[in-house]
Amino acid sequence: MKLIYTLFILFFCAANIFAQSADTEFPKGFIMHAKLHNGMITNFKNSPDLYVGGIQLIPQLTIVEHRLRVGIIAGGFYGGKKIEGQFGPTVSIKLKTINAGPFGSAANVHASIDHIWGTGGQKLIGGGLHIDLLNKLILGLTAHREYRFNTWWLQTAFGIRLSKKKKVKEIFNE
Repeated sequence: MKLIYTLFILFFCAANIFAQSADTEFPKGFIMHAKLHNGMITNFKNSPDLYVGGIQLIPQLTIVEHRLRVGIIAGGFYGGKKIEGQFGPTVSIKLKTINAGPFGSAANVHASIDHIWGTGGQKLIGGGLHIDLLNKLILGLTAHREYRFNTWWLQTAFGIRLSKKKKVKEIFNE
């Protein structure tokens, strides 16, 4: 009986170690998010800050599994009493996986670096920090330097995953 208990404990420990080491964040393949963002355009002087908000579609492809994704940003925004478009490249770098013990990962923290051009002549460079919860919801804070008009765009972001998750092959179900 002691042998059975010992084998059970060893099996449970091995399964727990395997579950924690198997990183499910930033898997190989394609992913697409839709993000709502809002915040302000400011130059940090006495002039009033402008509201900015909009929606973005962000398709990305994993280049380095569990670490790096590249893609594009395409969307529209409202700022300065006008509705305009925006487009540009983006890179996401995973900084940390937040594990949920034997259940695998619960979230990841990643940084994004963007260069965005607007239809009104805007040229933004910057990025943000994001938390990707359950590989479905994204919460983030972004800061972009608008280097043509000498302003900063400070925004929050809320996103959802639009692309479907790949089915995971489980050896126990075969």
